[in-house]
Amino acid sequence: MFRLSPLFLIAILTSCSPTVQTTSGAAYLAQAPISDPAIRQAAAVEPNLRFPARIGIARVVNGRLTLAPPEEAALFAEFTRRHGAMGEWVPVSPLIEGMLATDTNLPVAQRLRRTAARQHLDYLLVYELGARSARTADTPFALADVTLIGGAILPTRATRAIGIGNAAFLDVRNGYPYGTVSTTEDLSGLARSFGTRRAEQRLQDRATRKVAQTLLPEVDEMLSLIVARAR
Repeated sequence: MFRLSPLFLIAILTSCSPTVQTTSGAAYLAQAPISDPAIRQAAAVEPNLRFPARIGIARVVNGRLTLAPPEEAALFAEFTRRHGAMGEWVPVSPLIEGMLATDTNLPVAQRLRRTAARQHLDYLLVYELGARSARTADTPFALADVTLIGGAILPTRATRAIGIGNAAFLDVRNGYPYGTVSTTEDLSGLARSFGTRRAEQRLQDRATRKVAQTLLPEVDEMLSLIVARAR
């Protein structure tokens, strides 16, 4: 009987077209009463799309704000040029995040919004990179979550790997989620045992760049939809 591999299932479940939202919180709450105050508070948020604006761009790996390696940074420099009509694109600074002494127990999006607010940014494009691998040695088809930064991409015996990219466009002031997108990229060709730390870093940079290249067209589409809604 034909069976789908777990990694193929991951690709199906995580790859999707952009989702864009501009609905009103007040209109949602008016449809029916909500007794739970936390849910009421989560719903009571309004869109406020205005361009041109100051837009932060934040790279997240393993739940932390990180700097992009040079070739990936070049990809995003071209990306921001394509979307220059949206306003000024500003990197969200890990240095400023550190100055705020933000509670590390807070969700990463909340920490990023605080940093973006200190930089007086209006909106925030967050993109996250990661990977998953499947092993065919001692534990067939067992999934192991691994990160693309800090340590190896794959366990030594791993034979398949999928890179995962996610992005979200958020309002810094109220957290309104205007758009989200996810995508996957086959990284199996990069599966190997690691040697020196320098070789590891080169391979990690190649992997993140490959995932970013797959993610960016989806982010392009998401932003085009968001700008159209703003008009």
